[in-house]
Amino acid sequence: MDTPLFYIFLFVHLISLAVGFGAVIVIDMFGLLWTMKKISLALVNQVAGFTQRLVWLGWGGLVASGIVLIVLKGYIDNLTMIKLFFVAMLGVNGVLLHFIKKRMEQVRDGELPANLRFRIAFSSVLSQIGWWGAISIGFVHRHIRHTINWPTHPEYVIAGLAIVCIVIGCVGIATVGKKEHGLAEHHRPTDA
Repeated sequence: MDTPLFYIFLFVHLISLAVGFGAVIVIDMFGLLWTMKKISLALVNQVAGFTQRLVWLGWGGLVASGIVLIVLKGYIDNLTMIKLFFVAMLGVNGVLLHFIKKRMEQVRDGELPANLRFRIAFSSVLSQIGWWGAISIGFVHRHIRHTINWPTHPEYVIAGLAIVCIVIGCVGIATVGKKEHGLAEHHRPTDA
């Protein structure tokens, strides 16, 4: 497995990780600065415009080089199946974040609806879980064991993670939506 071709694609994999995850950290830091009222929402949107391309470049490089690394390895063990779930989750989350960013561009500074704030926070947490989960599994595979057939049924872990994420997302959106609707009703002018 440790052929020159393997090391070439491992290098591409690691560079892609630095580019993609580095860009994620940058935009998350700008988002945090915005929540602390240190910078404007317009600046966050501007930075997101640049970093979004880098995130996709890194993610695409990771996927392409990862496919080659799996082919060179010759099999997919149970822990790698969970890593692949994290990678797929990052892709889906990235698409959702693209639409969230489009909505953010239509909002003036300081007027971000609670529903949109929840979606941003939730997607940011999913992003961090996906990146750190995939990175951790990759590290374990490279530095501890190349084959890890744990857990016995990775599909149950994957299904459980997916269900938890979907339930938290739906409950959060519904809860924030009800609060926003209640506030709108409370502040509606009455006919005199």
